[in-house]
Amino acid sequence: MKKLFLSSALLAASLIIPSSVKAQDGPGQSLGNTVNSCSTSSGSCPITPTKFSTKIYRVALCTSNPMETAAAEAGLPVDWDSNGCVDVYNSEGGEDTGDIFSDTGTTLSAENITIPSEGEYSYVAALFDKEFKVASHHQVYNAGDDTIPPLGERYYSTSDGGAAVGPAESAELIAGSFETFMPQIACENGSALADRSATTEGFGDFLAAGETFYGRILKADFTLPTTGSGSIENETAVCDGATYLLSVVNKTTVVGSDTTGIHIKILAPMGLIRADQGDAGDGVITGFTAHGDQMAVKVVPIAASE
Repeated sequence: MKKLFLSSALLAASLIIPSSVKAQDGPGQSLGNTVNSCSTSSGSCPITPTKFSTKIYRVALCTSNPMETAAAEAGLPVDWDSNGCVDVYNSEGGEDTGDIFSDTGTTLSAENITIPSEGEYSYVAALFDKEFKVASHHQVYNAGDDTIPPLGERYYSTSDGGAAVGPAESAELIAGSFETFMPQIACENGSALADRSATTEGFGDFLAAGETFYGRILKADFTLPTTGSGSIENETAVCDGATYLLSVVNKTTVVGSDTTGIHIKILAPMGLIRADQGDAGDGVITGFTAHGDQMAVKVVPIAASE
């Protein structure tokens, strides 16, 4: 399992972040492609990241939701104090993770990590920068059919959003951001909010029955943006002032006397990066694009015996 170590002392105070993706059949997966939903050999194709980097500011366990939907819609900021939140990780200036899918992982400052007090917590909340970086690769198949040879070579993402022929491991990180959860909807219509459950496509392998992901795009003052710009006609609508992504999941977490670390799982699913297969259907990928769509966080305590 790919891991991210956010502490140099695993059994003293640690966070481990593996990738999580939705299992789905797509062309060429058994031949080197990532999980994808490419049903044709042209157009934009959602694929799965092989590299992912973000900036984390805060991860907390809470006894109640620090940003209920009604509070967010009323213009109230995140309320950590009144909802029994205790920090697992806190860095005022934020800290870059580096590629969380790398074989060696990456290490963040141990002084920002805390083992919470013993008790039962009902929610896990995580504050990220709206900006992230992602990389991947893809090989095009005719009409999504991998029972016949591919139409062209394997392409990997380049840092400028382009595409180059070469091996999967050459993939370079490109920039993306969470400006809105729904670029086809104007921000004043609630596209800065996303409430999704285990029955929502892409979340079934990550959220258990009864769990809900509450995603919020936040401004610098930690309130919800209610105005937007861009065009809903070509899915470029954005929320004005977007600065952070807040992920809240209602998941019961019990911290006991034998808890020595915290295991954090991030959902970085198919669709955060897409391959542009062009219009010709000739197997040439013209570029890769990053799309802020869905990302969620779960927490599992690590016991001394683990």
